[in-house]
Amino acid sequence: MDWLIIVAGVMLILAGIADVFFTVLHPDGFGFLSSRLYGGLFKTVRLLTRPLPRRLRSFGLSTAAPLMVPVNITVWIVLVLVGYALVYYAGMDAQSFNFSNPGLEPSFGEALYVSGTAISTLGFGDVTPATGVYQALAVSEALIGFGILTLAISYVVGVYGVLQQLGVTAAGLLHQASDTAEPLSILAPHFPSGEPLDIEPQIVAHHSSLVGLYEGLRRYPIVYYYHSRRAYRSLPYTFRMLGGVAGALRWGLPKGHPARQAPYLPALITGLDMATSFLDERFLSEDLEKSPAPVPFETFRSALEWDEEPEDPWVARFSEMQLYMRNLAGIEEPPPVGESYDRYKEWLPFAHRNRAFFEASARDLGYELEDLNYGPGERLF
Repeated sequence: MDWLIIVAGVMLILAGIADVFFTVLHPDGFGFLSSRLYGGLFKTVRLLTRPLPRRLRSFGLSTAAPLMVPVNITVWIVLVLVGYALVYYAGMDAQSFNFSNPGLEPSFGEALYVSGTAISTLGFGDVTPATGVYQALAVSEALIGFGILTLAISYVVGVYGVLQQLGVTAAGLLHQASDTAEPLSILAPHFPSGEPLDIEPQIVAHHSSLVGLYEGLRRYPIVYYYHSRRAYRSLPYTFRMLGGVAGALRWGLPKGHPARQAPYLPALITGLDMATSFLDERFLSEDLEKSPAPVPFETFRSALEWDEEPEDPWVARFSEMQLYMRNLAGIEEPPPVGESYDRYKEWLPFAHRNRAFFEASARDLGYELEDLNYGPGERLF
């Protein structure tokens, strides 16, 4: 039976070390235990806080992700500690260990005690390994424990670095938007007198921020679960605003307009598609809805040419976006309906996916959609 105990102990030690490696050191950060722990803990907190009043629910959700960090570090340490304790226990006798107190005798409790003093490097000395093998094991456990704590510190620094980047990106978008619920308002200052101004530097900055967030979420998936009491600092808000800006510049203006020729604009749209696909596959508890089919050309033309109220909400949204961008750019004559229809068909899958991700991620993270229209002075709790 002793060999089974040793095998079980070694498996626990390897599981703890492997999860530390894949979570902290691997470039994709896909710890097989930590990723399940993150999702399970957030779902548990979301379930427990669901009956609470809105403010208390938001407060509870905001504590879930910060709790994940110490809980995950504790799991790593406990796995290694218990694993070594099992190995010590399998060979614990008077010949292999020194018991300075006559009242002490070999037991699993004493094995846990030895393991705890080794991993914490305290070494009280009342129970110590007496043979070279167990002394070497104690030294290796101390080194592993020190390594876990050191890597945990670097992990926390990395996580909060990505959170700071998310906050900077969200705050930058908020400061540019005259209407926190309308992404198109971000573009208003860039069309003084109808002429596009500094569009390219703005798109480059948005693309750089998006790439940083995307890579940060790949490296530190725990960031997805952070729930801020200022809703504009959230991922749903950030992706809604970035998607709205990119879609309006790419498809809200007639073909050939200089504002839609920014070289980094296709890269921003591609980055948004890749990021939402990654987050959908990795985190969302529900699949995103498929994009609806475009309405027939005649239906589209009647809505634009005859000023009929569009029955299709996406045609109405496209019409509003196109009119808003025409007013910004000082374009008096409406573009040909056929050209607008072509842009509508290209815009629809992107806009629908962006909106579907916004709504699904907001629900997943426990936000109400109206929460994400709050300004900087409004807090959830």
